[in-house]
Amino acid sequence: MRLRALLETDALGLRLLGGEEELDRTVRGVMTTDLRDPSRYLSGGELVLTGLAWRREPEDSERFVRILAGAGVAGLAAGEAEMGSTPDDLVQACARHRLPLFSVVEDVSFASITEHVVRQVSSERAGDLAAVVDRHRRLMTSGPAGGGPEVVLDLLGSDLDLRAWVLSPTGRPIAGSSLAGAGPALPGAVCATLAGEHLAAARTGRRGPHRVTVAGSTYSL
Repeated sequence: MRLRALLETDALGLRLLGGEEELDRTVRGVMTTDLRDPSRYLSGGELVLTGLAWRREPEDSERFVRILAGAGVAGLAAGEAEMGSTPDDLVQACARHRLPLFSVVEDVSFASITEHVVRQVSSERAGDLAAVVDRHRRLMTSGPAGGGPEVVLDLLGSDLDLRAWVLSPTGRPIAGSSLAGAGPALPGAVCATLAGEHLAAARTGRRGPHRVTVAGSTYSL
């Protein structure tokens, strides 16, 4: 889910204090902490919830936010129950590190926010899993509707909008995505050149993919 989706749910009691330009960040989980250095428990993409117990002086905000930004968290939500309001030094530190900052009203628990985010993220992951299963089914289906390189190329076309072909070492076209059929076929000379470039790169031990420009078009081999 995106950070901005949190603001669309009034029941969460979140108010944006800074970082509006970063609200398209993806939230992958939630962590509640009042540790001065929670970096060992962060993997990136978290919405961090804190009651600010780690803050003993204004300078602590810079250190805490720097650690969160370095860990790649999605955003920070500070509870107002302890201090009544979010300290200006925390707002300024988040602005310096481009870390989105929210305040959490006193009558909303961190558990409620955590439950909401986990439910949303789990739902999205289930959708991603269903898409993976569908791709696997399409790849493994026998008969004209599935199996073979055509299905892989069709997936590249439908999911990534890429025109793709499989060529033999001599440059003979073996397969091409159905999406590619709407455009011009690869000329024979281009096919031969691409195959030659790939073989030359393989002989020299270069790691793929290789980008080659032929007749004004760039290809990835």
